Amino acid sequence: MTSIRENSSCSGPMQYQQINLTDADVFEQEIQLKIDDTNGSLSVFIVDMSGISKLFTRSGSSASASFLRSVAQLLVRVCREGDKVYRIGDCTFGIVFDGIDSVVMQQLAAEKIIRLYNTAVSELEASFKGGISIGIAAYPEHAANAVDLIHSARMAAEAASNSGDPYLVYSPEALSTMSLKWTIQDDLVAAIKSGSLNLVYQPKFSVASGRPIGAEALVRWDHEDHGPVPPSVFVPLACDIGMIDELTSFVLMTALNNASDWPDIGQNCSVAVNLDAQLLRKPELYDLISNSLSIWGADGAALIVEITESALVVDSKSNFDCLNRLRSAGIGVAIDDFGTGFSSLSYFKDIPATELKIDQSFVANMHTCDRNRKLVETIIALAHRFDMTVVAEGVERAEEFELLAKLGCDVVQGFYVAEPLAHDDFCELMAKCDQDGFGARCQDELGKT
Repeated sequence: MTSIRENSSCSGPMQYQQINLTDADVFEQEIQLKIDDTNGSLSVFIVDMSGISKLFTRSGSSASASFLRSVAQLLVRVCREGDKVYRIGDCTFGIVFDGIDSVVMQQLAAEKIIRLYNTAVSELEASFKGGISIGIAAYPEHAANAVDLIHSARMAAEAASNSGDPYLVYSPEALSTMSLKWTIQDDLVAAIKSGSLNLVYQPKFSVASGRPIGAEALVRWDHEDHGPVPPSVFVPLACDIGMIDELTSFVLMTALNNASDWPDIGQNCSVAVNLDAQLLRKPELYDLISNSLSIWGADGAALIVEITESALVVDSKSNFDCLNRLRSAGIGVAIDDFGTGFSSLSYFKDIPATELKIDQSFVANMHTCDRNRKLVETIIALAHRFDMTVVAEGVERAEEFELLAKLGCDVVQGFYVAEPLAHDDFCELMAKCDQDGFGARCQDELGKT
């Protein structure tokens, strides 16, 4: 195996030569020397590139080596005098940033690496989809020696890869989450196959009428040994182990089945199901949804599929084609967490959506932050111009609800009106609200019966 040597100072030109993969040892030794010789701080970045092995196979060693040289040169551009870049694995680089320990500076460096890497990828063949994961750890905050510092950065890089984030700063929480994933992997397969997961329903209320118009189905897993496992842990894990189709099928079938039992309250209701971005690129998705609807959807609530905004900007043409096909079949499409991704009018005009959901981070502060209020007002007006229903997520206070009503929001969900409920409790809530009207009062009454 050959490599490229990058253990010279980033302030000067990099020298490329064929050597054995020994730079990982040099990387560790020089970090330890820096720690021993300074009373200051430093940050270690592990830059891990996925998909490069496919490039090796398809394009040959010469093209692959050329790409890696380009990446190394781009990494040098991030560095200042005294910083260093090392190649520490087939597809992995390490960078030592001297004197950087603030999260803001770490994030700025990571963002620049990602931009430069994307530039290098864009110059390759269009079919190459290799991603990048960056793990960041700082001395002395995260470790007291080189071995532990590198280990922390590697763990952060792996956690970033597992979570789908381009970069992560090391934290014990990230390590704990990753350890939990390793422990529960086999149990998740069994839980999905046996249907032992549960659904709860987050009620959605019309602002105008004060009555329920449906719910968002949320999957839950109560592990026998570990207790409740967050969806943010087990849903990405289902993707990693190839069980996302089975998990989605379970959620669709269960939600549509339950919705067919909802009481008739004299208006059309809908049940919303979240779809992972991976599924949009699968040709089987349409059949999966159609089969579920053919069994349970005829007399039940209308189906809405929720897609995060960030999922749309990745391979947007293919994703839009898939969503257009679902819309043609009468299935609603909601854009979830709007405002937190890469909002752009250039693609907004083409979104085949019926519903737009404003993220809780904007709702929570809009009554005290004038900028957030103006932003929410603009989003509502824009969505209405494109004939979309606007849903505000995470409404927890009366003042938030009152301002949303004033701004013309159509639908709200959140603890102010009702918390997520088991199916039977949601049915009872619907019946009570059909008689008595809006929101939290209905849930209070439900608790008294």
